[in-house]
Amino acid sequence: MSRRKINVKALTSLITALINGSITLAILIIAPLGLAAVITNTILVMIASFFSGSLAEILMGFLSSPEIDVYRSVAALNPAMP
Repeated sequence: MSRRKINVKALTSLITALINGSITLAILIIAPLGLAAVITNTILVMIASFFSGSLAEILMGFLSSPEIDVYRSVAALNPAMP
């Protein structure tokens, strides 16, 4: 039997999107909107949460890579830094 690898970053983004979508759905169900507006808004929040979570993971991976020295980059831009 072969085991599939799970992409942890994608799984984290997916869980975040589902949680944000569930919270949005719970809030919007109370509001006097049509069902189509509630479902559309919930789906859009889930999609936006997934992509923003993925973008944040990519950005954090880029900034935490050993090839980038953030302190030196900032110090080069600001000569007043020690």
